[in-house]
Amino acid sequence: MKIIDTHCHPYLNRKKSLNDILENFFKNSWEAMIIIWTDLENSLESVKIAKQNKNIFVTIWIHPCDIWKLDLEETIEKLENIYKENKEKIVAIWEIWLDYYRIEKDSEKFFESWKIKDKQKYISETKIKQKYFFEAQINLAKKLNLPIVIHNRESKDDIFEILKKLDFKNFVFHCFSENLNFAEKLLDFAPNAMISFSGIVTFKSAENVREAAKNLPLKNILAETDSPYLTPVPFRWKQENEPIFTRYVIEEIANLRNKNTEKIAEEIFQNSKKFFNI
Repeated sequence: MKIIDTHCHPYLNRKKSLNDILENFFKNSWEAMIIIWTDLENSLESVKIAKQNKNIFVTIWIHPCDIWKLDLEETIEKLENIYKENKEKIVAIWEIWLDYYRIEKDSEKFFESWKIKDKQKYISETKIKQKYFFEAQINLAKKLNLPIVIHNRESKDDIFEILKKLDFKNFVFHCFSENLNFAEKLLDFAPNAMISFSGIVTFKSAENVREAAKNLPLKNILAETDSPYLTPVPFRWKQENEPIFTRYVIEEIANLRNKNTEKIAEEIFQNSKKFFNI
């Protein structure tokens, strides 16, 4: 079975070393992984790791928690330079997002610690700034002819409006957590976009996600772990997630569609290679 984990953070695993995780993945003949780093500076570290293994690729992005301390123009220029110097390893702009859930949580934390006085003003201004950075990174992706990987939490409608506004269709919704209707709406707008499923698809309680995985066109589906988070069944609650567990995501997609796992794995593998140009 050929497998690409299209979205993982193996360096965040607390119980296994990065080297052990990578070794475990590749000794099982899995094909490749795309490592997602957490900030601009560490993106350079991820590139170093990728250059040591021909089957590891990375992305570059601006973490939304950093937007208050960054100069947007300067940061976009840094991202562009990193890409130009490492084209063979950087496959997307990620993970660009609107995360309204996090804004609400942060507003509570900051309000309680008296770092902010007006909670609603903080929420409003942060949403505006996230949108500003979101659009800037889409424009960078256009310029570099790269796809974007979208993180969405309680912000799907605003994300969709921005994608339409900028007429940008080269995207994947990572760790999809919405329903089939929204996925179909995305694909009506962008027929070659991707919907990526994580370990959530193995959770019996995630009926909306499972319905989407069952019914969407297979040509629009990717698989990921988002490790070390969202460990799939049968290891949920038992251990941290890691890239090798991508197989359980793919197996569940095959089960939901009542299809042969090997055939589903091969199609998802080809989708991954084509979308990320690897």
